[in-house]
Amino acid sequence: MTRKNIHPPKWANRLLEWFCSDEVLETVQGDLYELYEKRKTKLGRARANLYFIKDVFSVFRPFAFKKSRSTNPKFTALLQHTLLLTFRNFKQYKRSFFINLIGLSTGLTCTLMIYLWVTDELGVDRFFENDNRLFQVMQNMHHTNSVETTENTPGLLAKTLAEEMPEVAYSVTVIPTIYNTSKGIVSVEDLRIKSRAQYVSEDFFNVFSYKLIRGNKNQVLKDKNAVVISEELAMALFGSLENVVGKTIEWSASDINTTCFVSGILKSLPSNATKQFDLLLSFELFRENRRWIEDWENNGPQTYLLLKKKASANTFSDKISDFIKSKYKESNGTLFLQRYSDRYLHGKYENGITAGGRIEYVKLFSIVAIFTLMIACINFMNLSTAKASRRVKEIGIKKTAGAGKHTLILQFLGESIVVSFLSLVLAFIAVYLMLPSFNTITGKHLMLNFTTNHTMVFLATTLVTGLLAGSYPAFYLSGINLMAALKGKLNTAFGEVWARRGLVVFQFAISLILIVSVMIVYKQIAFIQSKNLGYERDHVIYFNTEKTTDTFMSALKAVPGVLNAGAFFHNVTAGGDHGSISDIHWDGKAPADKTGFVNLMVGYDLIETLGLKMVDGRAFSKDFTSENQVIFNEAAIQAMGLKDPVGKSVRIWGEGQHIVGVVKNFHFESLYEKVKPCFLFLIPMDYMPNIMVKIQAETEMATLARLEEFFERHNPGLSFDYKFLDHDYQLRYKSEQNIANISGYFAGIAILISCLGLFGLASFTAERRVKEIGIRKILGCTNLSIIYLLSNEFTKIVITSIILALPLSYLVAKKWLENFEYRIELTWWFFAVAGILVLLIAWGTVGIQIFKTANVNPSKSLRSE
Repeated sequence: MTRKNIHPPKWANRLLEWFCSDEVLETVQGDLYELYEKRKTKLGRARANLYFIKDVFSVFRPFAFKKSRSTNPKFTALLQHTLLLTFRNFKQYKRSFFINLIGLSTGLTCTLMIYLWVTDELGVDRFFENDNRLFQVMQNMHHTNSVETTENTPGLLAKTLAEEMPEVAYSVTVIPTIYNTSKGIVSVEDLRIKSRAQYVSEDFFNVFSYKLIRGNKNQVLKDKNAVVISEELAMALFGSLENVVGKTIEWSASDINTTCFVSGILKSLPSNATKQFDLLLSFELFRENRRWIEDWENNGPQTYLLLKKKASANTFSDKISDFIKSKYKESNGTLFLQRYSDRYLHGKYENGITAGGRIEYVKLFSIVAIFTLMIACINFMNLSTAKASRRVKEIGIKKTAGAGKHTLILQFLGESIVVSFLSLVLAFIAVYLMLPSFNTITGKHLMLNFTTNHTMVFLATTLVTGLLAGSYPAFYLSGINLMAALKGKLNTAFGEVWARRGLVVFQFAISLILIVSVMIVYKQIAFIQSKNLGYERDHVIYFNTEKTTDTFMSALKAVPGVLNAGAFFHNVTAGGDHGSISDIHWDGKAPADKTGFVNLMVGYDLIETLGLKMVDGRAFSKDFTSENQVIFNEAAIQAMGLKDPVGKSVRIWGEGQHIVGVVKNFHFESLYEKVKPCFLFLIPMDYMPNIMVKIQAETEMATLARLEEFFERHNPGLSFDYKFLDHDYQLRYKSEQNIANISGYFAGIAILISCLGLFGLASFTAERRVKEIGIRKILGCTNLSIIYLLSNEFTKIVITSIILALPLSYLVAKKWLENFEYRIELTWWFFAVAGILVLLIAWGTVGIQIFKTANVNPSKSLRSE
C-alpha cells in the first residue's frame, strides 16, 4: 500500500520515519498504513488519525531506533561513565543522598495526597452527561439592609420557564431530602425502612443523567403514584432486582401517607454526588395537599434547568432576573443561574454575588502542595551546592577529559532526576500506607488509582521536581573554573552564599506561616465549639418519629430520666434549612421595608427543653387557649422598632398574630452569619416529626435504653436513631475541623523537610570549618564560644525568616477569620509563640551537629588528609 492513497497525520508519520531504523521501517509503516485505512473506513478519519498517532508511539521501542551517524564513541563512553558515577556518588555521599531522598519523597507524598484530595473535590457533581448545560436557579432576596441568597424558588417556576423561555430544553422542580416530608418510612408488608426521598417533576431524568437499571427515563415519573427506588433500597426491600418493577410499597412521612408502585430502579449514586437519596417520588404527590406551592409569593422548592446547546447561560441569567416580579409585583427576589456542578465549590455568597466557598480550601491546599514541593527542591539545591567543594576535582578531571558544560549539566540533572524517581517510589509506598488515616481525617474515600491521567500527572510532577531541584546545582557546578577545579579550590561568590541563605529563609518563612495558620484555625474551632449559643445543648438528644401526637409527647415526658421534650419542624440548632419571609406587617412599618424574618415552626415545651431565655412575655403554653400566638427574637423586635411588643398584633401571611413573648437571641444558623430576625410559630403536632429530649445528667445510658424501648413500642419495626445535640453541632463544623487537621499535618511535613535541609547545611558548614575550629581551640576558644560561632549564622537566617513571615501570616489569618461573623481576636502572642517555636526547632536541628563539631579533638581536625 502506497503513501499516495492514504493521508494519516503528517507529523506522526515523519516522527515514525525519523526514529525507526531502515531495517524495520518499511514493515512497520506498511502495517500502520493498512490499519489506518481499515479504521478510516469503519470509524471515520478523525478517530483513525488518533489511533495512528497512538500506534506510532506504541512502536517507540529501542530495537526500532536508528543508529545516529553522529554518535561519538567517546561521548557514549562518557555517558556510561557519568551514569556509573551517579550511583557511586550516591554511595559515597550517603548522608546527603538520604537527606535528599527523604526530603523529596516527603514532599512528593504531601503533593500526591493533596492532588488526590483536590481531584476528588473538583470532581464532585461533575459526572453528569450535560454538565456544562445543567444549571440551578438561585434567588436573591433583597431585604432592607442585606441580600440573602437562597436555593428556594416558587413551585411554579420550573414549569413556567419551560413553557415561556425557548432557551430551556428541560426543567425540573425538586423538593430535596432536607425537607421533613422527604424523610419517612418505606414499608413492604412487615418490613419497614427509614428512607430519604426527593419529590421531583417528571423530567428529572432528562435534566439529571442518573443511570436507571430498570425503567424508561421518560416514563418512570409520569404517574403521580410512581416511585423510583435505589438499587440498595430494592435489595433491602425485595432481596433482588428482578421483577421489582410494578410492585407496591407504602410511603409514610409527616402528613403524607400513600401507596406507590415501583416504576424504576436507580443505579447506586456516585460517592461524589452531593445529593444522596433512596427514592424519588412525584412532585404532584407533594403538591396535592400544599396549594400554597402554586402561589408566586411563596418559596420552597428548588428549580433546575437544562439549557439548549446554543443558549448562553449569562444572557439567559440576565433575562430571567426579574421573572418572578412579572408574576408577583411585590416580590423582592431576583433570579440568576449557577452551574449545578459549581454549587459545591462555590457555595458562599456576599450581597447576592458568589464569593467563594470550598474552592478556597482547594486553592489553599494546592498552594501548600506547591510550596511543600518547592521546600523539598530547595533542600536539594542547597545540599548539592554546599557539597560542591567535594566534587570540584571530579569536575576538573571531567572537563580535562573533554566533557563540555552541557555534558556536566546533563550529569547533574540526571542525578537529581534519578533521586526524584526513587523518591516517587517511596512516596507511593507512603501514600498507600497513609491513605486510610487520611480518609478518616477528610471523610473521603480516596484511592491511589494508576489511571492514565493520574499516571501522567505523577510522572510529570516527578520529572519537573527533578529538573527544578537539579537546575541550580547543575548550572552552578558546571560553571566552575577549570584551573580552580583541578586545584580542588572553590571560591564561593558572595551572591551565591546569599542565594543559599535566601532559599533557607524562604523555607522557614513558609513553615512559620503554616504554623500560625494551624494555630489560628484550631483556636477558632475551639471558640466555635465553646461559644454560648443562647440555648443548652448538653444532655439533649433529638430523633425522628413516624407520628407525633399529644399522647405520644405526654408519654415521652413520663419516661424516667427525661426532664423535658418538645417537637419542632425546622432545625433550630446551628445550620439547617429555614424559611424566610418578608410578608410581616406591624404598626409603623415603612412601605419600603423588606426585612426578612426566619420562620421557626415549633411545638409546646421546645423553648423550655432548649433552655431559651425569655426577655419579655412568656413561652407557648397550653394554659393559654388563645390561638395565633407568635414569639419574636430580640433581633426581630429591633428590626421592627417596636417598644413594649408583648400584647401587640402583627400580620403574618395575611393573618393576625398576637406577640406573646420575646426570646433572647440564639444562634439557629452557623457562626458565619449574624443572628437574623426570626419568629417562633406554633403548628399542629402532626406536622412535626422531629423530637428533642432533655435528659437528666449522669443518667444518659439508662435513660437512652428506656427511650429506645419507648420508641420501638410506638414505632414498631424501626430502629431508634438519635443524635446528641452537642455532638451534632460540632459535626456542622467538620469541614473546618478537617481543614485544621490536614493543615497541621502538612505544616509538620513542611517543617520536617526544612529541618532536614538545615541539618544538612549545618553538617557541611561544620565539615568545611573543622580545621578553623581546631585552630581556634588551640588558641584558647571554649566549646561554648565555638557553639555560638557556628549557630550564629543559622540563628540570623531563621530570625530573618520570622521577621519576613509574621506580617504575611497575620494577613492570611485575618483574611480567613473574616469568613466568620463571630471570631477570635488576633493577639500578638499567636505570632510570638509561632516564631519562638520555629527558632527552637531550628536550634534543635543544628544543635546536635554543632555540639558534636565543637567537641572534636583539635589534633584530629588538624591532621593532614
